[in-house]
Amino acid sequence: MSNAAALPVQQPDDGPLLITSASEINGSVLRDTFVQRNCSLHVRGNVLGSLTIEPGAKVVVEGSVDGKIINKGGRLVVNNKGLAACVTLDGPPEAEACGILKIDLTALVANYEALTKRTGAECAGVVKANAYGCGIDQIAGALAKSGCRTFFVSNIPEARRVRAVAPRATIYVLNGLHSGNAAAFAEINARPVINSPIEMAEWDVFVAAQQWSGEHALNIDTGLAKRGLSLEEAAAFAPRLQTLNNGVALLMSRLDHPERIARGANERQITAFHDLRRLYSGVPASLVNSSGIFLHPKAHFDVVRAGSALYGINPTPGHANPMQPVLELRTRILQVRNMAPGETIAGNPDWIAKRRTWLAVVSTGYADGYPRPGIGARGKLQAVIGGHRCPVAGSPSTDLLAIDVTDLPDDAAARYGELVTLIGAGIGIDDLAAGADTTGCEILSRLGSRFHRVYFAV
Repeated sequence: MSNAAALPVQQPDDGPLLITSASEINGSVLRDTFVQRNCSLHVRGNVLGSLTIEPGAKVVVEGSVDGKIINKGGRLVVNNKGLAACVTLDGPPEAEACGILKIDLTALVANYEALTKRTGAECAGVVKANAYGCGIDQIAGALAKSGCRTFFVSNIPEARRVRAVAPRATIYVLNGLHSGNAAAFAEINARPVINSPIEMAEWDVFVAAQQWSGEHALNIDTGLAKRGLSLEEAAAFAPRLQTLNNGVALLMSRLDHPERIARGANERQITAFHDLRRLYSGVPASLVNSSGIFLHPKAHFDVVRAGSALYGINPTPGHANPMQPVLELRTRILQVRNMAPGETIAGNPDWIAKRRTWLAVVSTGYADGYPRPGIGARGKLQAVIGGHRCPVAGSPSTDLLAIDVTDLPDDAAARYGELVTLIGAGIGIDDLAAGADTTGCEILSRLGSRFHRVYFAV
């Protein structure tokens, strides 16, 4: 449907909607709809009025049809996904893309609200690395509308994008100050995270020269991070608080192993940060990320930094995931091949067919961020076809991935053109990460730009 016209979201007082060509609506239709003969309509939302379909017409509704359906000989597909609206689309058209990446903003917000309920501190949103590859504009916008007031980004370009969707937010730039870019912080009212005395000196020079009351954060290395001010350097900076407009807005650090919920695992760092904070009386402090939110409240301080858990990654490894899934990634089957015993895949000589094998070749590879299998027992990549997990055959090539569908109970599930789930129902981000011996954050951050992206809210 790449040549379809994109129609605006329909209002109830516009009268009946007549579809006379291939069309798409990115939202819900609130009025009666008539699809003429041999025309097509794709609604990424709900149809709340009646729906009339003429012979030869095709209608796909991602949500539900609540009114009367009159089908005079066309084709109707209702996916019943309960979509109230498609917030935005990104990337190439669906028909041209290597896969379809759907991001549930409702689940994202639900995860943010669940994390805020676990702490008495302010819950900031970490949207660094383009919101871990999920799209910083859409993610930050959804969080801002849900009450998130503070964001952490990687660099100034990301800070600009957050400022565009969250004009009143506090924005901290984790990569700090680069030589010569201080003016950009003043331009968009962002705050650098100072990681060294050299950065601090340059920031002081800029603020004094411009007579600008810009604020900043101090990042302290309380463990093994090897980035940030040492405890001794941080203590030496503490007398700055006695000066007017000193600009220190946040004292922050990070735990080396926040996922270790066992008592005492992070005690040394928490104690060191508590001791340092006494020198910075009145300055808000932040120590923990998503996993750290599940530690004892004494580690929360004033601000917690919710990151990977927002996107559905399990913040409590070894325990049930308390987060809702946010992403679904599906890709198309391009070809099904019959492999004889002993045959290999071109460019993938490490995989050898041990029996008569059927392989489904799909249109996603490592150029799209799909990982290579890990080494050892954990390194077993899988995909879901027809509701069944199927093993990935070897490693991905640049653009392609082979999946062993020999044991599928229904051969029709692996036909040309059918969709395969790489992340979603039956296989979560953490499952894919375990199969590649990597982390969920790395999986997300590598997702490529060649997917057709659908950001929706229920």
